[in-house]
Amino acid sequence: MELYRLLILNESALEFPFPFEDDDNDYDDETESYISLGDLQTNQTIKEQQKTLRNLRNKAKTALEEQGVNILYLSFGFLKWRESPDSDRIISSPIVLAPVSLMLESLTSPFVLRMHEDEIVINPTLKYKMEHEFGVILPEFDAHEDSITTYLDNLNKSVIKNKWEVTFETGPKLALLLENKYVRRLG
Repeated sequence: MELYRLLILNESALEFPFPFEDDDNDYDDETESYISLGDLQTNQTIKEQQKTLRNLRNKAKTALEEQGVNILYLSFGFLKWRESPDSDRIISSPIVLAPVSLMLESLTSPFVLRMHEDEIVINPTLKYKMEHEFGVILPEFDAHEDSITTYLDNLNKSVIKNKWEVTFETGPKLALLLENKYVRRLG
């Protein structure tokens, strides 16, 4: 999990890909558009990604300014579970939530993802539901002491008896968690 190592353990600021224009073009009057690849990749086009990131940043910034609470999280690991053994509906819930901030220095700069000052937590809504409705205790996670891979592997071993599964899906997801529900995600 390279992203976990860079963002959480090394506390690096990571850039998203972004478009920019080359105005220093001597041989042509037209400007050419380029894409800076950045440190992070998504499954969206650059245009879609920029729109999503702007939306996520604006909503997170508003919540922080108006309510004093950070609602932007990067999630690692998902619990795929069912409400009952005979249910066909599989629910996918984020497990480890890392608070992050999206920064934008200027319109010609890339979006930058950084750790927020809050603590990394186990999804509190999931933790409560699992404990009170299924008797499954999600162990605490210390980001500085525990390996994320080992934690998720051990959790997978403990929930397999319920015919549930812990997955990394296609990678971490960036989302607004408002009232402990996904509002919008990029992934």
